[in-house]
Amino acid sequence: MDFRLKFLLMGLVLFVCFYQIIEEYTEFKLDDFVHVDGSKQDDGYKHVDTKQRKGHSTLLNIYGEPLQPCRDENSKDRRGSWNSNGYCDETGGGVHQICLSVDKTPDFSHHTKQGRWSDKRKGKNHCMCLGAWALYKARQENNEIPKTNDELNCESIMDDSLDESYVGKWNRWNGHELSNQIVHGVNELYQQCYQKGNDSQKKHLKNIYNNLTESRSEFHNTNTYQTHSV
Repeated sequence: MDFRLKFLLMGLVLFVCFYQIIEEYTEFKLDDFVHVDGSKQDDGYKHVDTKQRKGHSTLLNIYGEPLQPCRDENSKDRRGSWNSNGYCDETGGGVHQICLSVDKTPDFSHHTKQGRWSDKRKGKNHCMCLGAWALYKARQENNEIPKTNDELNCESIMDDSLDESYVGKWNRWNGHELSNQIVHGVNELYQQCYQKGNDSQKKHLKNIYNNLTESRSEFHNTNTYQTHSV
C-alpha cells in the first residue's frame, strides 16, 4: 500500500478516536458526580447541568429565576389548578400560587375546609391557594392538625406570591381563615425555600421576604423575621 495512503488512514483513525473522547467530555455533568463515600455534591453551589429545564420565558419564581412548571414533566394532568403549560402563574389575578406535593400534605383539602378532593390528587403536584396554604400552616402552628414539612416545590412558586399586592389574599379563605394566618403561611414558605436554595437563591428570597415584612409589624416578633431580617 502506498505510504501516503497508510498515513492518511492512520490520521483518520486518530481523528475518530479523538472526536469520541471530546464528545463524551462535553456531555459530562457535575450533577451526576458522586463522591467515593456515596455522598453527592454540596447543594450550596449551582451545578452545571446540560439538561436543566429552561422554565418560563418571562415570569420569575421566588428565587428570581425562570418560573418552573408545577406539573411533572411529560404529564398530561389538567387538574392541578395550573395553566395549560403547567405553571402556577395566575397572571390574571388568581390565587393558586403555591406549588406543593400532595403526598406530603395529608388531608390538605379536608384540613382547609374544602372537602376531600385532594385525596384524589395523591402522587401529583398541585397549585394551592395562598389563603388555603396559610390556613393549613396556621392550624399546624396551633396544634390543630399534624405538622408537615418539605412539601413545597419552590422553583415553581411565582415571585408575585410574596409581593405586597397579594398580602390580603394570604389572609382570606372562604370565611374559614384564622387571625394573621399570613404570618404562618409566609414564614413557612420562606423557611422551606430558604433551606432548599443555593447561595444566590437564598439571597434573592431573603430580599423579597424583607421587602414584604419590613413594614408589617405582625411579623416582627417571629423567630423567622428576627433571624433573617436585614
